[in-house]
Amino acid sequence: MIVESIFEKLYTEHKIELNRKVRNFFGESLSDHEDLVHEAFSNILSHQDIDKIEFPKAYLLRSAINIGLNYRSRFKNTQNFLDDTRDNIDEPLCTQSNPEDLCSMHLRIEYISDAMNTLTDKQRDLVVRNRIHGETYQQIHIATGFSLGDISRQMQRATEQLHQYINTKNA
Repeated sequence: MIVESIFEKLYTEHKIELNRKVRNFFGESLSDHEDLVHEAFSNILSHQDIDKIEFPKAYLLRSAINIGLNYRSRFKNTQNFLDDTRDNIDEPLCTQSNPEDLCSMHLRIEYISDAMNTLTDKQRDLVVRNRIHGETYQQIHIATGFSLGDISRQMQRATEQLHQYINTKNA
């Protein structure tokens, strides 16, 4: 009950101001300011001693900003991965639904699938988790138990192997 009352008090006292500060921090580049604040409030509930947080408003603001920065970073990583993959494929993206474009798109998907199949199961899992699903190394560590160093090394090897496969096919 104590945690619920502390949480309700924090929420009613700080929600509007936190939304404003998060919106000011990110500007118009991030449209879901309220979602970040709500997620920060959700995260504070998982804190063991919520009543012992010395500056809860600052904690919530920093949490919301970090969540937003993580989202932005994951989006950027995914976009860079997709852009890099598209740049290394000679054909343009499918923009029309004619049979030739659909066939071309199918071939590109096969090409990417073939490149991914050159990776070990572990590397493929890490690439999908990080580059497609946007999970951070920390989230992958928690989900899989792999060390952060191992995740980093495997991702580096996987990226090098994908580049090598693509460069070999384009040569």
